[in-house]
Amino acid sequence: MPERSIPHEAGRFNKRVSTPVEQINLFVEDVYPHIEKIIDFLNQIPTADPDQLKPPERRLFDMALMWMEASIPADLDWEINDIEDAWEPKRLEFFNPSYFPEPANRAD
Repeated sequence: MPERSIPHEAGRFNKRVSTPVEQINLFVEDVYPHIEKIIDFLNQIPTADPDQLKPPERRLFDMALMWMEASIPADLDWEINDIEDAWEPKRLEFFNPSYFPEPANRAD
């Protein structure tokens, strides 16, 4: 998965369902050994609001969310990147806060 840090649910969902399951599995395997340390690090930050994080922290937070969402097909050993008989992704419509522009705190 070339882009591993996506700031909104709609983007993460669309990335997951458009990425071959083999690439999803590689991403999940790459991050797995580090995810507990990432979560521990993020838990030390004194805010629960992702929009208040510093840019590197925000990108790490978004990458952790991407990992958690991508781990579903990997953990369930799916052969494809979405549920076989699910609605086509283009039929889904995301609303705020699931879809919004790039957060200001993701800039360098």
